[in-house]
Amino acid sequence: MFSKLRFPSLSRAGAAWRPHNARRRSRAAAGRLEAAVCGFERSIVTLRKAALDHVDSQDLACLTLRVFLDRRSERGRTA
Repeated sequence: MFSKLRFPSLSRAGAAWRPHNARRRSRAAAGRLEAAVCGFERSIVTLRKAALDHVDSQDLACLTLRVFLDRRSERGRTA
């Protein structure tokens, strides 16, 4: 069972520190970092849009209440 396992031949520093492996890992890490940055930027844009939508909805609610109160006060004066 274990005789079929193949392990990479190791240099003195080990397989993980061979130059081509280090470059490959560095490129992979750079790719993951770039993907994380893009995901973070998309999240920030989404949060900003949500915040602006919330402010807009609050402005609409404020305007609606103001109109309602103005109409109610007008009715109070005429009654």
